[in-house]
Amino acid sequence: MMKKYCWLLAFFLMLTLLIGCSAGERPVSPEPEAGSESETGVSQEKVTLRFANYFAGESGPGMIGQEFADDVKKLTGGSVEIEYYPGGMLLAADKMYDGVMEGIADMGFSNLGYTFGRFPVTEVLDLPLGFPNAWVSNHVAADFYKEFMPAEWEDTHVLALHTSPVNNILTVSKPVTKPEDLKGLILRGTGYIGKLVDALGGTSRPVAMPDAYDNLAKGVIDGLLVPYETTKTFRYGEVTNYVTEVWPLGQVYTFYIVMNKNTWNQLTPETQDLITRYIEDEYLEKLAQMWNRIDIEGKEYAIESGYEILEIPPNEIGRWHELASGVINDFTESMVAAGHSQDEVEGWLSFIEERIEYWSEKQKELGIKSSTGSAEVIYQFN
Repeated sequence: MMKKYCWLLAFFLMLTLLIGCSAGERPVSPEPEAGSESETGVSQEKVTLRFANYFAGESGPGMIGQEFADDVKKLTGGSVEIEYYPGGMLLAADKMYDGVMEGIADMGFSNLGYTFGRFPVTEVLDLPLGFPNAWVSNHVAADFYKEFMPAEWEDTHVLALHTSPVNNILTVSKPVTKPEDLKGLILRGTGYIGKLVDALGGTSRPVAMPDAYDNLAKGVIDGLLVPYETTKTFRYGEVTNYVTEVWPLGQVYTFYIVMNKNTWNQLTPETQDLITRYIEDEYLEKLAQMWNRIDIEGKEYAIESGYEILEIPPNEIGRWHELASGVINDFTESMVAAGHSQDEVEGWLSFIEERIEYWSEKQKELGIKSSTGSAEVIYQFN
């Protein structure tokens, strides 16, 4: 009887010890290995995206891509990391859109001229519509997409539309003071920029921007219809000597940043909202400021390096505008022939005109200076 009692006592003592140990060892929740939470509280499984850009990494448009990658990583607490491939390392400019669609890159940065005709509605922004400078044109381009959201972009998710500064004529050996001076000259120009070259009396050639330097040096082309910033961004200042300021015609190159649609859809709704709000609240302005700043730097370079800078005489500008208006008329006719109504096309043009006026006034209010535009906003160069 005593043995049985001792055995039961020992059993209860062991059971008590086991229960006590179990109660004292609190389970530790494992840290999530594949996800994290941002400073805004958004939880997202960790993903790594590839971002391709044909601009050199040290250029303004190259650095703005890296800034996007850095900002998104910070905003998402590291859960969205972006590997950045500038300088055409992953995709060339003309392969960018298809490369993003096919998943070679998750994101891509290029411009409409390399796939002319693919985005016919959005190409309205490449017409000589009177954009005064980069700050205004960037905001108008963003407004245009938000207002109309053309179906031609439905294969990807559009992160941003933005634009270059306003184009001028750069030439190697012949100064241009009137349209007749363009006769016999071959100028680089893609899409509707090329069509304006032709309308003014020159001959356009759709040379890729990174290739234009060698074409200029070897005499394959005589010049370009491009912004001031290219004198530094693409080093055209080393191989051209004259600038004719035709910026009153107000033509720009329209750029896009798009994301693979499946990649976008795999992000959580919270992460999508975070990125969208960041672009609308901060990044679009960063793009506008970047393009505006580097054009000022490009004109400074042109002045300091001894370019001969020519302006269109006030009594001549009407002729230039008349020739440019033919490009707009051709666009309108082609869009109507493609099935759009006259009212619809004129609605796009009217919207752009109204937004140019709005953002031009806003620029004056904010005191933002530019390389081109009205006297109130012109940067004072030394």
